[in-house]
Amino acid sequence: ILVFLVMFLFLQNWRATIIPTIAVPVVLLGLSAWVLHRELREFHWHDVSTALEALSGARLALAVGVTVVNYALLSLYDVLALTYARKSLPYPRVAMTSFIAYAFGNNLGASMLSSASVRYRLYSAWGLSVVDVTRVAVFCGLTLWLGLGLTGGVALLVSPPSLPGLAALPVGTRMLGVLFLTVALGYLVLCATARKPLVLRGHTLQLPSLRLALGQVLVSGADWLLAAGVLFLLLPEGARLSLPAFIGLYMVGQVAGLISQVPGGLGVFESILLAALTPRVPAPAVLGSLMAWRLVYYVGPFVLAAGMMATSEVLRRREQVSRLVKGVHASFGPVVPLVAAAGAVLAGAVLLVSGATPTVQERLVVLR
Repeated sequence: ILVFLVMFLFLQNWRATIIPTIAVPVVLLGLSAWVLHRELREFHWHDVSTALEALSGARLALAVGVTVVNYALLSLYDVLALTYARKSLPYPRVAMTSFIAYAFGNNLGASMLSSASVRYRLYSAWGLSVVDVTRVAVFCGLTLWLGLGLTGGVALLVSPPSLPGLAALPVGTRMLGVLFLTVALGYLVLCATARKPLVLRGHTLQLPSLRLALGQVLVSGADWLLAAGVLFLLLPEGARLSLPAFIGLYMVGQVAGLISQVPGGLGVFESILLAALTPRVPAPAVLGSLMAWRLVYYVGPFVLAAGMMATSEVLRRREQVSRLVKGVHASFGPVVPLVAAAGAVLAGAVLLVSGATPTVQERLVVLR
């Protein structure tokens, strides 16, 4: 309710919502930190590291494989979006842009801003205009929520998760699933029946064809299933729910993380998973699995994407980089032999003094 109120105020008067818009993620992050502290206050970091070491290598490798498949599937978001925008690019470029955009968006938060910035940086170099990139970014953002509506709706209807906070909702968990499904199916009906573009506040919105809309829902639904499957594979045996129940729980946590705009839903997502799973298994075991999932699904792709982005920028500016390297070489080349000789003299002096003075036992312990 608070989030929708902030959105309403923003539409009415953006100046009046600068503080609430900033405050909502901060408040949610603070609440999540409190929940994590409450769940983990009786445990030590050693318990978490033990749980991490207990993870099966086979399951970890399988989780990495599913992550690779998931990020490959994400490229279809951009393929569908470019079809909608009536633009065509070679698939390798689309796949690279999609991977970097989603890796940055997942880790930096405010995904519509961070992902759109990456897309503009790369797509504009290949001839797309600002309007084209905006259409692609909005289309991809809508696709993400449509898949959540389909997958989350079905999961919440079939096997609603057991979570204390959800039990207090007046609408009930299954009603939340009905709401999710209604949004996804309503979008398909709208695309199938609308004959004219929609006009919203003076802006014309051309809906995609029913075939393209079906592609959005199915691709995004598969994306959410694969993302949930990565974490499902890493959970300890005692925490295993049925797959539909776990998917419903995963969707609830992801919705909270997306609304919070905290990068990757960090803390918000973990607090919900811990609250739901700790009755079955110790909290450190759950937290160990969550940490492994963060590394596999978020940190690993982000490091790779950052390297790809840096390489792309260097290749784009290879002439400037070449001139810079030559200038650095010309400036520092004559100094290098003198610095190396001075370093050799200093290292030799340290070795001579060390060999002629008594050994401090505590330092040997540190070295070992």
